[in-house]
Amino acid sequence: MKDGTTTDLWLDPWLGSRSLLEILGGQLDREARRGLTCSRIIRDGVWRPEGYPFTGQLAAKIHLIPIDANQTEDSWSWAGSGTGGGSGLFCFRSCYDLVRTHHDQAEEVDFIWGKGVARKMQLCAYRLLRGRLMTRDRLIRFGMLIPDAKCVLCTDANESMGHLFFGCPVTWHIWTEQCAQLRGGVGMDRDIRSILSWIRDHRGRDPGWARRARVRLAASVWHIWKERNRRIFEGLTTPLLEFYII
Repeated sequence: MKDGTTTDLWLDPWLGSRSLLEILGGQLDREARRGLTCSRIIRDGVWRPEGYPFTGQLAAKIHLIPIDANQTEDSWSWAGSGTGGGSGLFCFRSCYDLVRTHHDQAEEVDFIWGKGVARKMQLCAYRLLRGRLMTRDRLIRFGMLIPDAKCVLCTDANESMGHLFFGCPVTWHIWTEQCAQLRGGVGMDRDIRSILSWIRDHRGRDPGWARRARVRLAASVWHIWKERNRRIFEGLTTPLLEFYII
Protein backbone atom coordinates (compact mmCIF):
# COMPACT_ATOMS: atom_id res chain seq x y z
CA MET A 1 0.00 0.00 0.00
CA LYS A 2 1.30 3.45 -0.95
CA ASP A 3 -0.97 6.51 -0.56
CA GLY A 4 -4.20 4.52 -1.06
CA THR A 5 -5.63 6.79 -3.76
CA THR A 6 -5.99 4.08 -6.42
CA THR A 7 -7.27 1.25 -4.21
CA ASP A 8 -11.02 1.04 -3.63
CA LEU A 9 -11.65 0.87 0.11
CA TRP A 10 -14.66 -1.45 -0.13
CA LEU A 11 -14.38 -3.30 -3.46
CA ASP A 12 -10.68 -4.21 -3.86
CA PRO A 13 -9.34 -7.24 -1.91
CA TRP A 14 -6.49 -5.25 -0.38
CA LEU A 15 -6.95 -6.82 3.06
CA GLY A 16 -6.69 -10.44 1.91
CA SER A 17 -8.64 -12.73 -0.38
CA ARG A 18 -11.95 -10.89 0.14
CA SER A 19 -13.01 -7.25 -0.13
CA LEU A 20 -14.36 -5.31 2.84
CA LEU A 21 -17.75 -5.32 1.15
CA GLU A 22 -17.74 -9.13 1.23
CA ILE A 23 -16.55 -9.18 4.85
CA LEU A 24 -18.97 -6.60 6.25
CA GLY A 25 -21.83 -7.04 3.78
CA GLY A 26 -25.11 -5.63 5.03
CA GLN A 27 -23.43 -3.53 7.71
CA LEU A 28 -22.55 -0.94 5.08
CA ASP A 29 -24.76 1.80 3.75
CA ARG A 30 -24.64 1.86 -0.06
CA GLU A 31 -24.05 5.60 -0.28
CA ALA A 32 -21.39 5.56 2.43
CA ARG A 33 -19.24 3.05 0.56
CA ARG A 34 -19.51 4.58 -2.92
CA GLY A 35 -16.28 5.76 -4.53
CA LEU A 36 -14.10 5.75 -1.41
CA THR A 37 -10.44 4.77 -1.62
CA CYS A 38 -8.04 3.59 1.06
CA SER A 39 -6.63 7.12 1.26
CA ARG A 40 -9.67 7.99 3.42
CA ILE A 41 -8.25 5.93 6.29
CA ILE A 42 -4.58 6.96 5.85
CA ARG A 43 -3.25 10.15 7.44
CA ASP A 44 0.39 11.18 7.48
CA GLY A 45 1.47 7.69 6.44
CA VAL A 46 -0.46 6.01 9.27
CA TRP A 47 -3.66 3.95 9.24
CA ARG A 48 -6.61 5.83 10.78
CA PRO A 49 -9.66 3.51 10.48
CA GLU A 50 -11.51 5.18 13.36
CA GLY A 51 -15.08 6.17 12.52
CA TYR A 52 -15.61 3.26 10.13
CA PRO A 53 -17.58 0.08 10.94
CA PHE A 54 -14.52 -2.07 11.59
CA THR A 55 -14.38 -4.56 14.45
CA GLY A 56 -11.38 -4.48 16.75
CA GLN A 57 -9.98 -7.59 15.05
CA LEU A 58 -10.43 -6.09 11.59
CA ALA A 59 -8.87 -2.78 12.63
CA ALA A 60 -5.89 -4.64 14.09
CA LYS A 61 -5.45 -6.50 10.79
CA ILE A 62 -5.49 -3.19 8.90
CA HIS A 63 -2.75 -1.77 11.12
CA LEU A 64 -0.51 -4.73 10.24
CA ILE A 65 -0.41 -3.72 6.56
CA PRO A 66 2.74 -1.65 5.90
CA ILE A 67 2.42 1.74 4.21
CA ASP A 68 5.25 2.88 1.95
CA ALA A 69 5.30 6.63 2.46
CA ASN A 70 8.09 7.08 -0.10
CA GLN A 71 5.85 6.00 -2.99
CA THR A 72 2.70 7.68 -4.23
CA GLU A 73 0.90 5.09 -6.34
CA ASP A 74 -0.53 1.79 -5.09
CA SER A 75 0.60 -1.41 -6.80
CA TRP A 76 -0.48 -5.06 -6.89
CA SER A 77 1.82 -8.07 -6.67
CA TRP A 78 1.30 -11.84 -6.87
CA ALA A 79 1.31 -13.36 -3.38
CA GLY A 80 1.06 -17.00 -4.44
CA SER A 81 3.55 -19.56 -3.19
CA GLY A 82 6.36 -20.96 -5.30
CA THR A 83 9.00 -19.38 -7.53
CA GLY A 84 6.89 -16.49 -8.72
CA GLY A 85 5.42 -15.75 -5.30
CA GLY A 86 8.67 -14.54 -3.73
CA SER A 87 9.29 -11.93 -6.43
CA GLY A 88 5.71 -10.69 -6.58
CA LEU A 89 5.48 -11.86 -10.20
CA PHE A 90 2.84 -14.29 -11.45
CA CYS A 91 3.89 -17.71 -12.69
CA PHE A 92 1.80 -20.76 -13.59
CA ARG A 93 3.61 -23.02 -11.10
CA SER A 94 2.74 -20.80 -8.16
CA CYS A 95 -0.86 -20.56 -9.40
CA TYR A 96 -1.04 -24.36 -9.65
CA ASP A 97 0.33 -24.76 -6.11
CA LEU A 98 -2.23 -22.29 -4.80
CA VAL A 99 -5.16 -24.02 -6.54
CA ARG A 100 -3.97 -27.43 -5.37
CA THR A 101 -3.80 -26.21 -1.76
CA HIS A 102 -7.36 -24.88 -1.91
CA HIS A 103 -8.51 -28.13 -3.53
CA ASP A 104 -6.95 -30.18 -0.70
CA GLN A 105 -8.62 -27.96 1.89
CA ALA A 106 -11.99 -28.33 0.16
CA GLU A 107 -11.60 -32.12 0.21
CA GLU A 108 -10.86 -32.01 3.94
CA VAL A 109 -14.03 -30.02 4.59
CA ASP A 110 -16.14 -32.37 2.45
CA PHE A 111 -14.67 -35.34 4.30
CA ILE A 112 -15.63 -33.89 7.69
CA TRP A 113 -19.20 -33.20 6.55
CA GLY A 114 -19.74 -36.74 5.27
CA LYS A 115 -22.56 -38.97 6.46
CA GLY A 116 -22.59 -40.92 9.71
CA VAL A 117 -21.42 -38.21 12.13
CA ALA A 118 -23.63 -36.12 14.41
CA ARG A 119 -23.90 -32.52 13.21
CA LYS A 120 -22.61 -31.03 16.48
CA MET A 121 -19.49 -33.20 16.22
CA GLN A 122 -18.96 -32.25 12.58
CA LEU A 123 -19.24 -28.56 13.44
CA CYS A 124 -16.74 -28.86 16.28
CA ALA A 125 -14.24 -30.73 14.07
CA TYR A 126 -14.76 -28.19 11.26
CA ARG A 127 -14.04 -25.28 13.62
CA LEU A 128 -10.89 -27.03 14.83
CA LEU A 129 -9.78 -27.58 11.22
CA ARG A 130 -10.32 -23.89 10.49
CA GLY A 131 -8.66 -22.78 13.74
CA ARG A 132 -11.85 -21.17 15.01
CA LEU A 133 -12.40 -22.79 18.42
CA MET A 134 -12.19 -20.16 21.16
CA THR A 135 -9.40 -21.56 23.27
CA ARG A 136 -7.86 -19.42 25.98
CA ASP A 137 -4.90 -18.27 23.89
CA ARG A 138 -7.29 -16.92 21.23
CA LEU A 139 -9.46 -15.17 23.82
CA ILE A 140 -6.38 -13.43 25.21
CA ARG A 141 -5.29 -12.48 21.68
CA PHE A 142 -8.69 -10.85 21.14
CA GLY A 143 -8.22 -8.72 24.26
CA MET A 144 -10.31 -10.67 26.76
CA LEU A 145 -9.16 -10.78 30.37
CA ILE A 146 -8.58 -14.43 31.23
CA PRO A 147 -7.59 -15.14 34.86
CA ASP A 148 -5.72 -18.32 33.93
CA ALA A 149 -4.40 -19.34 30.52
CA LYS A 150 -3.48 -22.87 31.59
CA CYS A 151 -5.03 -25.97 30.04
CA VAL A 152 -7.81 -27.10 32.39
CA LEU A 153 -7.19 -30.76 31.62
CA CYS A 154 -3.51 -31.02 32.56
CA THR A 155 -2.54 -27.52 33.89
CA ASP A 156 0.96 -28.16 32.51
CA ALA A 157 0.87 -25.69 29.61
CA ASN A 158 -1.13 -22.76 28.26
CA GLU A 159 -4.27 -23.75 26.40
CA SER A 160 -4.19 -23.62 22.62
CA MET A 161 -5.93 -25.74 20.02
CA GLY A 162 -2.72 -27.61 19.28
CA HIS A 163 -2.04 -28.36 22.93
CA LEU A 164 -5.61 -29.11 24.03
CA PHE A 165 -6.34 -31.64 21.31
CA PHE A 166 -2.96 -33.14 20.44
CA GLY A 167 -0.32 -32.04 22.95
CA CYS A 168 -2.09 -32.48 26.30
CA PRO A 169 -1.05 -35.70 28.10
CA VAL A 170 -4.64 -36.19 29.24
CA THR A 171 -6.15 -36.10 25.75
CA TRP A 172 -3.24 -38.10 24.33
CA HIS A 173 -4.64 -41.18 26.05
CA ILE A 174 -7.84 -40.73 24.04
CA TRP A 175 -5.95 -40.75 20.74
CA THR A 176 -3.93 -43.77 21.86
CA GLU A 177 -7.17 -45.62 22.57
CA GLN A 178 -8.65 -44.59 19.22
CA CYS A 179 -5.57 -45.88 17.41
CA ALA A 180 -5.93 -49.17 19.28
CA GLN A 181 -9.60 -49.43 18.32
CA LEU A 182 -8.67 -48.80 14.69
CA ARG A 183 -5.88 -51.36 15.00
CA GLY A 184 -3.01 -48.95 14.61
CA GLY A 185 -4.45 -47.24 11.58
CA VAL A 186 -4.30 -43.50 12.20
CA GLY A 187 -0.93 -41.75 12.03
CA MET A 188 -0.81 -39.32 14.94
CA ASP A 189 1.00 -36.15 13.89
CA ARG A 190 -0.72 -34.02 16.54
CA ASP A 191 -2.54 -32.06 13.87
CA ILE A 192 -6.09 -32.58 12.62
CA ARG A 193 -5.17 -31.80 9.02
CA SER A 194 -2.46 -34.48 9.02
CA ILE A 195 -4.85 -37.02 10.51
CA LEU A 196 -7.52 -36.23 7.91
CA SER A 197 -4.96 -36.58 5.12
CA TRP A 198 -3.87 -39.93 6.52
CA ILE A 199 -7.45 -41.21 6.64
CA ARG A 200 -8.23 -39.95 3.12
CA ASP A 201 -5.07 -41.53 1.72
CA HIS A 202 -6.05 -44.93 3.14
CA ARG A 203 -9.77 -44.94 2.42
CA GLY A 204 -9.25 -46.58 -0.98
CA ARG A 205 -7.88 -49.70 0.69
CA ASP A 206 -10.76 -50.06 3.14
CA PRO A 207 -13.68 -47.60 2.85
CA GLY A 208 -15.30 -49.09 5.95
CA TRP A 209 -12.18 -48.41 8.01
CA ALA A 210 -12.03 -44.84 6.71
CA ARG A 211 -15.64 -44.21 7.74
CA ARG A 212 -14.98 -45.55 11.24
CA ALA A 213 -11.82 -43.46 11.52
CA ARG A 214 -13.68 -40.31 10.46
CA VAL A 215 -16.44 -40.93 13.01
CA ARG A 216 -13.93 -41.59 15.79
CA LEU A 217 -11.96 -38.47 14.90
CA ALA A 218 -15.03 -36.20 15.08
CA ALA A 219 -16.32 -37.91 18.24
CA SER A 220 -12.94 -37.55 19.98
CA VAL A 221 -12.68 -33.84 19.12
CA TRP A 222 -16.21 -33.25 20.41
CA HIS A 223 -15.57 -35.31 23.56
CA ILE A 224 -12.43 -33.32 24.43
CA TRP A 225 -14.05 -29.94 23.75
CA LYS A 226 -17.14 -30.87 25.78
CA GLU A 227 -15.03 -31.95 28.77
CA ARG A 228 -12.99 -28.75 28.54
CA ASN A 229 -16.15 -26.62 28.64
CA ARG A 230 -17.64 -28.73 31.42
CA ARG A 231 -14.64 -28.03 33.64
CA ILE A 232 -14.52 -24.31 32.85
CA PHE A 233 -18.21 -23.39 32.89
CA GLU A 234 -19.71 -25.98 35.24
CA GLY A 235 -16.79 -26.69 37.54
CA LEU A 236 -17.30 -30.43 36.98
CA THR A 237 -14.71 -33.04 36.12
CA THR A 238 -15.37 -36.40 34.52
CA PRO A 239 -13.37 -39.22 36.18
CA LEU A 240 -10.45 -40.15 33.92
CA LEU A 241 -11.51 -43.76 33.47
CA GLU A 242 -14.92 -42.54 32.28
CA PHE A 243 -13.41 -39.70 30.23
CA TYR A 244 -11.26 -42.10 28.23
CA ILE A 245 -14.28 -44.11 27.10
CA ILE A 246 -15.91 -42.75 23.92
